[in-house]
Amino acid sequence: MKSIFTGSIHNENIRKQADLILVVLASQSVRALIETGPDGLCNILVPDDDVFKAQQQLKKYARENKDIPRQAPHVPTRIFFSPAALVTAFFLSAIHYIITTRGLHKQAILDFGSSSYYLSQGQSFRAVTALFLHSNADHLLGNMAGIIVLAGPLLRLSGYGQGLLLLLAAGTAGNLVSESFGPDLRLSIGASTAVMAAAGLLGARRMTIGEKSGQSVFPKLKGVAPFVAAATLTAMFSHGENTDVSAHLFGFLAGTGIGLCYYPLSAPLSGPVIGRISLGIVLVILCTAFLQGLLTFLPG
Repeated sequence: MKSIFTGSIHNENIRKQADLILVVLASQSVRALIETGPDGLCNILVPDDDVFKAQQQLKKYARENKDIPRQAPHVPTRIFFSPAALVTAFFLSAIHYIITTRGLHKQAILDFGSSSYYLSQGQSFRAVTALFLHSNADHLLGNMAGIIVLAGPLLRLSGYGQGLLLLLAAGTAGNLVSESFGPDLRLSIGASTAVMAAAGLLGARRMTIGEKSGQSVFPKLKGVAPFVAAATLTAMFSHGENTDVSAHLFGFLAGTGIGLCYYPLSAPLSGPVIGRISLGIVLVILCTAFLQGLLTFLPG
């Protein structure tokens, strides 16, 4: 079974469009079922052999009925509420609380912060682990807000598993590229690289699968909005000990680049099964990075 439609059940227009699609497919004897995930995303699935027929029938119906509702031309009212984003934000706060209350904060930054020198020595795990460390409470709260405001919509639109994998990949890439400009012992930390990556991913999604230009008076300006938000957040988050402005910039650029490659091909990668696989990949990457860091500093 493959997904031919994905949307949020919290949006009334999406529910109506999903019902219409099911009616059209049923009238053409195409078997279809609707599957709802824990994050509120619904997917209409059809057998692999009927995907082409289903797509052709929907296109034909759209041509013959100009007034059918299009997929999500506006942002749903609950788009900012994402349980996955909240869990991610509280996970960051839990890490900060544990290492500070146990007196491990400075040592954790030294052992797991991102640095071009240590990365050049083969300690690539730092590009991942640095995303989960923060210099102080203000630094942490700013990034938690960024995760909720920018990563929240990304996770709702892309799926919790796919969105988290995109965030981790773009944030890690931002750290790797930022630290590739010569050996430097300076340590940089913070999830803001991933926050900037979320802005880039949202902009890339808007550019590749956003609403048609005929539906907006200023379509190009709407496409620029996430980039303007990223620039504003870069200024907001560019403070605090051990933070790295260049990592923010390259996180944004990495998110944009990865998004431009991913979203045009995202249709077959949607759905709850791919979401669970993506989440599993994220957990494997995080566990591997943490264990690699521990093994690096174990005596002997």
